[in-house]
Amino acid sequence: MSANSTGKQTHAVPIIAIGASAGGLEAATALLKALPADMKSALVLILHLDPSHDSMMVALLARDTRLTVVLAADGMAVQPAHLYVIPPGVFLTVRGGVLRTAPPESGKPVRLPFDVFLRSLALEAPSPMGCIVLSGTGTDGSGGLADVRRAGGLILAQDPREAGHSGMPDSAIATGLVDHVLKIADMPAVLGALTSGLRGAPGRGRAPPPPPRAP
Repeated sequence: MSANSTGKQTHAVPIIAIGASAGGLEAATALLKALPADMKSALVLILHLDPSHDSMMVALLARDTRLTVVLAADGMAVQPAHLYVIPPGVFLTVRGGVLRTAPPESGKPVRLPFDVFLRSLALEAPSPMGCIVLSGTGTDGSGGLADVRRAGGLILAQDPREAGHSGMPDSAIATGLVDHVLKIADMPAVLGALTSGLRGAPGRGRAPPPPPRAP
């Protein structure tokens, strides 16, 4: 479902940040298909988008989920069971439960937008909160994981053997900060436990990296 959402926030909403680049649309679509419509958390999707084109992500993602999917906008208060998609060509942060957008310095590209959002989320520190590193090339996200860990957040990474591009999950796993390395089908149960106050031991007994993929 797709809608514009600018409702005023009256209480803290758990936030789950999702980062992806190459192969991220397929991975995010698979995750959204598996999530229930009554999620207690808000999700924020940070994709590496071409700033010269209007994003089609909202329409594409809304086809395959019962969550409300919106393009994030400056001043938008996060709400449960909503997915907020970063607009192209900006940095996205969160402060006081409200999303903020900012352009990069003049003439510079948007670099490492997932790291930027994770650091702001860690400062926000809603309880509970967490992040998911999905398919992508490069290392975006890995630089912000320590901030999420210090804030007590849950950190998940897609199993690199499942990811279309394993660079981002591999880089996250290499930090030693990932709580669980999971296939997408196994993530909703962990997220549900987190937002139901049943986090238990994720992070206290981290999953080891998966074995190397067969050549």
